[in-house]
Amino acid sequence: MDQRQASNTTHPPADGGQAAREYGAVGRWLSLLAVYIVFLGLTEAKLWRPDTLYIGAANVQIAEAQAWWNGQLDLPERWHDTALVDGKVYSHFPLMFSLVSAALVPMLGGVPHWFVVLVVLTVPFLIYELFRSLLKSPVWSAVIAIGYLCGTSTWRVLEQTIRTCSPYYVNITLAGIGLTILLMELYGRKRVWVAGLGLIIATLSRQLTVAFALPLAFMALRGCPAEKRRSRSVALAVVGVIVVGLPLVSNTLKFGHPLQTGYKLIYEGREDNFAQDALTHGIFSPQFVPRNLYYTNIGLPRFHRITMAGEEQVHIRPNTVCTGIWWTTPLLLWLFIDLRRILAEPVGRWLLLGALVVYAALLFFHATGAYQRGYNRFSLDYMLVLFAVIAPTCFVGRRRWISVVMIGWSVVYFRWLI
Repeated sequence: MDQRQASNTTHPPADGGQAAREYGAVGRWLSLLAVYIVFLGLTEAKLWRPDTLYIGAANVQIAEAQAWWNGQLDLPERWHDTALVDGKVYSHFPLMFSLVSAALVPMLGGVPHWFVVLVVLTVPFLIYELFRSLLKSPVWSAVIAIGYLCGTSTWRVLEQTIRTCSPYYVNITLAGIGLTILLMELYGRKRVWVAGLGLIIATLSRQLTVAFALPLAFMALRGCPAEKRRSRSVALAVVGVIVVGLPLVSNTLKFGHPLQTGYKLIYEGREDNFAQDALTHGIFSPQFVPRNLYYTNIGLPRFHRITMAGEEQVHIRPNTVCTGIWWTTPLLLWLFIDLRRILAEPVGRWLLLGALVVYAALLFFHATGAYQRGYNRFSLDYMLVLFAVIAPTCFVGRRRWISVVMIGWSVVYFRWLI
């Protein structure tokens, strides 16, 4: 073999750009596959239940969709967390899953388990693609995607979505999908219609995520040429009408006033702690800030004492009210170290402002999201945004191994310790 032949066997093809793209594509798909292997390998929820069909008893939003097809807005019976108005029962939940259910009910009679699983299985793909657009490295994109999926309260929410189809988890899952689409566009191609669709999905699933209309508006109008400003303004207006107008119309039809959300009405006839708090102080009140500050940021486990064979034993148990985000997901601590960099970036600055608005609103909210053992599902209204703004520097230099340790702790905690 002459020197030319040897060279051809040991080096990539002459078209280095094409080879790099091919190798990059392989790395991308292998890394995504690794994310799914870890996610599915850690998942305890049963993914194949072909005979399971969720109906109104499992999720009142399915009951609401069935009522719509029967020409009614009210529900046939009262389930937990439904609003009572003049003897009629209504769902107070945001409309997104009701709309999804309405598309399935006529054909299937409810929402099949396999459909819920498909919704959940889109999440790892979208999360990985978001971080790949931020980091460019397939390997580190996979690492932080696993950190978000398995090392935050997302893990418990996705598990419970698969297991129960409960509105408390399904709505957060859908909101997460919407936020991911929004973030991908903010950091990517900046298409207002696509980003707006993400905001619509998020807001019609979790109302407080409307705060992320701020970075959307900034993206749409900042540095926009005059010829595009009009079309982008129209897109923003349409998104705004849907995001704000649809809930207002729903509120008016069900509760008689556009600003009556029905939240307070779910406590009619109830005497639990959240009912007492809401009826005494309102749905939002400064009265709840000290409690929510503690549980959102600290929320430590509790010591449980039992006596066995005449000996007292002490066990550590996660509390069931809410658990702090900083020690369960310590990767978020980079937020404080990188704050100056984040504030210097226009997109990051507006995203952080939106997250701060959501965080502050939740501090005034009458409920913490209980009962949840060792996690904090309400934090997912802003958690992904915090991950997005810290992601670009999480794996720079020496930080990468500290970040890996942080992610490792979080995965162990959410998968095994609670």
